[in-house]
Amino acid sequence: MLLPNWFLLQAPPNLNIDVKAWKKLAWNRVQLLEKLPNNPSQVVRDYFPSYDEALNQIYEDYRLGAYLLRLVAATNSRLESWLIEVEGDLFERLYYDRTETIEEKVIIFRQVFGEENVLKYEEFKLRMDEEKNEYLAELYQQYHTSRSRTKGDFLLCVHFSKVPWMVSKRKGYLRKGWVVSNEASFRGVLKKAFEKKLEEEISKSQDLLGIREDIDNIVQDLEQDLSKHVQIRSQYSGGELEGQDLLLHPEIFPPCMLQLYFEFEKTGRLVHVQRLQMGFFLKRLGMSVNEQLHFWYEKSVDNVGQTFSEFQRTSGYQIRHLYGLEGGKKDYNVPQCSTIATGYFCPFVHLAPAVLIEFLKENYYTTKKKLKILNSHLNSLISVSSSNPTQACSQYFRLVYNRSLYRKIVHPLQWTRFAIKIEGLSSPQEPENKPKEE
Repeated sequence: MLLPNWFLLQAPPNLNIDVKAWKKLAWNRVQLLEKLPNNPSQVVRDYFPSYDEALNQIYEDYRLGAYLLRLVAATNSRLESWLIEVEGDLFERLYYDRTETIEEKVIIFRQVFGEENVLKYEEFKLRMDEEKNEYLAELYQQYHTSRSRTKGDFLLCVHFSKVPWMVSKRKGYLRKGWVVSNEASFRGVLKKAFEKKLEEEISKSQDLLGIREDIDNIVQDLEQDLSKHVQIRSQYSGGELEGQDLLLHPEIFPPCMLQLYFEFEKTGRLVHVQRLQMGFFLKRLGMSVNEQLHFWYEKSVDNVGQTFSEFQRTSGYQIRHLYGLEGGKKDYNVPQCSTIATGYFCPFVHLAPAVLIEFLKENYYTTKKKLKILNSHLNSLISVSSSNPTQACSQYFRLVYNRSLYRKIVHPLQWTRFAIKIEGLSSPQEPENKPKEE
């Protein structure tokens, strides 16, 4: 079975294309990627219909546009970071919505992790001589009789070297250097592996520059236009929310960021991934690197006794890293909700029910009437919180603001955008239109 046509890392079949037409395909890809956070499933339905031979040219154009964007990203670390994140999100959604059979899923796993690193359950038993392994047989039986098993899920085996996080967290059954678990539990690491592979492809793209002057010129033009375009779309600017003033308006923070902010205000400490999560968010709201340096220096109990200069030389490295000023020079974005739920902090996932209830009651609510409304919906919120945190977050937003949402919240900045409009604060600057075609 061949890779699905939507799979990004397939080499485009035809590079003999007019560069102006190629530039248009790249901008089409950018528009597609920018629509994704608002309604991922709708984007997939609109842009990636179920396979039909008549659609081959459409999918080829998508791959050509994506290929040119990789060339552009190879010249700009900020664009590389942006492209890896948004293409990773698209890959995750396409895998979820457009892979229907076990065979299709396995071939994608093998393409991302390597042919030799992925085995189906039956293949693993035969190759590893595990036919008589009673525990493995019991695991298989329990899985296939489980009521919680989702449709289309199956047992999969991946070499431990490709999923170190799952090994360290004991996610799955480790046997003879392989991790055995259900396919759904591998999806988070599959996305990260895809993003790593995309990063490698972007790096390889550097070798293709400097060969054709017309391609180099179009890459340079796109790099300049897209740098400005992505920067405008990735942060808020203007008005009351710039810089430290945004800390006067915690009501615009989504629950995950609000909890971290209050925790840091109270204790002066956050664990590393929570500091990253908060730092990404504050940056995208417009806080400058210097303002963040002062924010963490002044409020962290770990900095007691340090001068600001000493802090800049030590902990300041991590903050500058967030802005692409240190290390790999990547200007990181705020993770989307699904990534936060699995690798960062989400109150609907990581707080115990009793603690979550107190959190929901204490924050955003100012009147007895609102609290009464919340209390009537608490059981519903708690029941869906761990299994579907984005649904719980969206439902909580509706209760907080008494407003219906026309799409589910899938990214922290969505909550903030909606809240800014409702609270009557400064709105995000409208994104600049893409440059006109030459």
